Amino acid sequence: MKLTKILTTTLLTLTILTQTIIVAQPSFASSTPTDISGHWSEPFVTSLVSQGVISGYPDGTFKPDKSISNVEFLSLTLKAMNETIPTIQNNETWDMPIMKRASELGLVKTGEPMADATNEITREQAATILYRALQIKEGIQYDQCYTSILDQVIFDHDQIESAYRDSVYSMLQKGVFTGNSNHFDAKGLMTRGASCVVIERVLDKGKRANPTKTKNEFRVFVDLKYPIESKNSIQMPFENGKPVIDNEKVISELKQHENNTFSGFLYDYYYYDDYINEKWSAPGYDNYEAKKEYTDSLISIGIEAMKVFYNYDYQADMKTYQKSLQWVSATNNPKKDRIESLINSIQSNTLIMESQFITDKTLFYNSSDGYPRLRGRLYFTFKSPSQKAEMFQTHFNDVVVKLKVDQWYYIDLEALVGDYGAHSGVEWEHSTPNYANNYYLTDFIPVTPSN
Repeated sequence: MKLTKILTTTLLTLTILTQTIIVAQPSFASSTPTDISGHWSEPFVTSLVSQGVISGYPDGTFKPDKSISNVEFLSLTLKAMNETIPTIQNNETWDMPIMKRASELGLVKTGEPMADATNEITREQAATILYRALQIKEGIQYDQCYTSILDQVIFDHDQIESAYRDSVYSMLQKGVFTGNSNHFDAKGLMTRGASCVVIERVLDKGKRANPTKTKNEFRVFVDLKYPIESKNSIQMPFENGKPVIDNEKVISELKQHENNTFSGFLYDYYYYDDYINEKWSAPGYDNYEAKKEYTDSLISIGIEAMKVFYNYDYQADMKTYQKSLQWVSATNNPKKDRIESLINSIQSNTLIMESQFITDKTLFYNSSDGYPRLRGRLYFTFKSPSQKAEMFQTHFNDVVVKLKVDQWYYIDLEALVGDYGAHSGVEWEHSTPNYANNYYLTDFIPVTPSN
């Protein structure tokens, strides 16, 4: 009986080696492999081996640079999700219960390369499986607003299959995967060592990479926009002389813009919740509620600033309008002259402006230049009897765009908001947060009725 058990165990081990299965086996799961010392995946391999999630080989090695099959990777993923793999039934091979459970959960889908148990898995395919796993485990959802950022940051993004792109970008943004010198290597094969790294990051949020480190300090420069009046107009339905605006469509379009920042890093946090959930170094902001309150105040000042700067219908009470301008922009800042110039222009030209600013909290992000920004779209028209209609950027006084009176336009822009006194040494005359500058993302687009 004892000899039978030994033979059975030996045959089982040989079967496992033949299939290169890496599901942890109790007989050697707790021993530290002999060939991982100094390997970049060493701490992750050691951790998973000690937890019994993965095992080395009976000869004491782990082979961290050996490729891994779909079923092996799915087995690890199911363990990371705390899923119980069904026992093998009659006439089933060892891989069938794993593949069946992965299919039931939606980790793999019929027709995908990952549905073939024996295929070696690529990085983009592994990222797709883990994205689906974290959708189940943590409820994460990729937002398209990250796409333009990552297109700038990942130089070989055109090598990522379109079906896998959102998954890859999500896993990069969440720090489960990382790039190498601004490349992702989508078609590269996953190895046992690399699999340990990403599986450990699924198990433990604290082990996930800080996206700031995936860029290797390489900056992608983005030119600032100097807008002009576009020669091309856009047609929209009008009602009572005003454009009928689809806010949801506008917000979706705003998310697709490239960031209008000085440099595009992977750690541009566009998400409202992502920004709040980041660990803040500022004292007093060690809980979600405090960070949320401050973030909401940044968004509020951005909205208020846009309403104040781009709604000149204050003819009845210019003093109130001037006070509002001073509130959103410190009067001891160079903008003091800008405010006075704007007031004089309005008064001398009897300028009246009708406008609507469209934004949403999901359009708020912390950009690579270190300042929070709120993105939005401004619809506006300068109305008679004004004889002079001009727009100029708050950060470049000499950039002036002359526009037509009684013509509706739209322009996409970003407002910088935040506590700038701490950064610039300026003593603000009102409480923070404050509005700083606006940056244009598009030209001034004429809007004409389609009805």
